[in-house]
Amino acid sequence: MLQHLLREESVKVGFEAASQEEAIRKLIDLLPSWGLSPEDRENVYSRILAREGYGTTAIGEGIALPHCIFAGVSLPLASLGISREGIDFPSLDGLPVHIAFLLVLPDTEDAGQMKSQILHSAGSFFRDRFWRERLKIAGSAQEAYELIVREAGSELQMAG
Repeated sequence: MLQHLLREESVKVGFEAASQEEAIRKLIDLLPSWGLSPEDRENVYSRILAREGYGTTAIGEGIALPHCIFAGVSLPLASLGISREGIDFPSLDGLPVHIAFLLVLPDTEDAGQMKSQILHSAGSFFRDRFWRERLKIAGSAQEAYELIVREAGSELQMAG
């Protein structure tokens, strides 16, 4: 599932941000250009910050899964930032975030179910310390993306 949502150009190795807000903006900038207008990107940013206001999406172990439902998209859009240094993103365990997976879902009847499935699969994959560490040492977006395409499919199928 994860490998079908991401594109190589929506993955950033060496992802750095000074704050949660900056990280979210940069993740939105990584989303495909055909997916959102500049105005839509601002709306997504506002929705994600509003979602963070209910409670952090940084689930611990260096992982954040910011997300929102937005009527301006017809298909799920995702981006991935991989930080070696870590990002100051309020997290459940107080540790910096190294893997930030942003998800924007269409506003459909099954959006809640789709969100649960995708975030569960992504969380399961990124929580595996082996894969998380392999992503953190990837030398390029291409290398990280190929790892996800090659490995996440079988791992996520087993988790689902």
